[in-house]
Amino acid sequence: MKKILLLFTILFVSVITTACINNLAIQELNSKAETYMDKGDTETAICRLKSSLDLDNEIYQTHYNLAVAYNSVGNYEGAVEELKKVIELKPDFVDTYYTLAIAKEALAYKIIEKEADEKGIIPELSLDEIAKFNDKATDAIETYNLYLVKKVNAPETEQINANIAELNKKIKEYTEIYDNKTLEKDKKIQEEVTPSQDIAEESE
Repeated sequence: MKKILLLFTILFVSVITTACINNLAIQELNSKAETYMDKGDTETAICRLKSSLDLDNEIYQTHYNLAVAYNSVGNYEGAVEELKKVIELKPDFVDTYYTLAIAKEALAYKIIEKEADEKGIIPELSLDEIAKFNDKATDAIETYNLYLVKKVNAPETEQINANIAELNKKIKEYTEIYDNKTLEKDKKIQEEVTPSQDIAEESE
């Protein structure tokens, strides 16, 4: 997704040996997943992380790392689900909100960045698609802002503000298109209804 400029700056977090995380198999699976991610073999990394979660589904780092891996392969829906789990397990892990905002932003742009057909024509957006984009874009902006509140002086602040500005610009642009389409639709319906009313009045 060309709009998501920060995606690959997100890094895995380590699964540190603690009293809560004492399963060597889990640590090994997460370590191997990180190695595979570094090598660019994201699919294998995802398999390792899923295996780790099969052993213990309550380690927030594993869910977070899986979300990062999902983001990198364009599975933004999967990333959002994993990050929701992270928030349940570790709501004060601030990086979650940044990674979540990126996934939500990508899902918003996925709606409007349509591929051209065989004639090279890009299909127009429907009213429903515009409404969904605006909702998802607004959600992404709110999550970015939540991250900035939670992490004061975040190193990504400048880029995040640029992303927010672009999303707001798109929301305004597509809201105008939505309003115009709605007016045209209402006008067409009115034009279809009016002749029938005139005929009814003449018959009286």
